[in-house]
Amino acid sequence: MPTAPAVQIKNTAELAQGDIVHTHGGLRVQLDEGTSRALTSRTVYTWTGTVLNRTEVLERGVIPETFMRTRKWLPGSGWTADREDVWTVQGNNFDEWLVENPS
Repeated sequence: MPTAPAVQIKNTAELAQGDIVHTHGGLRVQLDEGTSRALTSRTVYTWTGTVLNRTEVLERGVIPETFMRTRKWLPGSGWTADREDVWTVQGNNFDEWLVENPS
């Protein structure tokens, strides 16, 4: 039986590129790019990441396949699928996430 990876808790402000975040019913998302936006009362963070267990998520019916898809416009072809393994992790410093410890 496989063992679960060791995890730590981080708030959204503590997330970093390369972190593997557990979210939304078992998705394992490796963070690629992050941005932040300062609002009057808080800062909001948004991370785009790659779903590492896409096949498992689809087999279990956790989310529809289209939720992990982005599209882009290609002249002559129109709108085409850009990525099919993307997920967004977002929140502020009050939101906490389970993050795999590096091995």
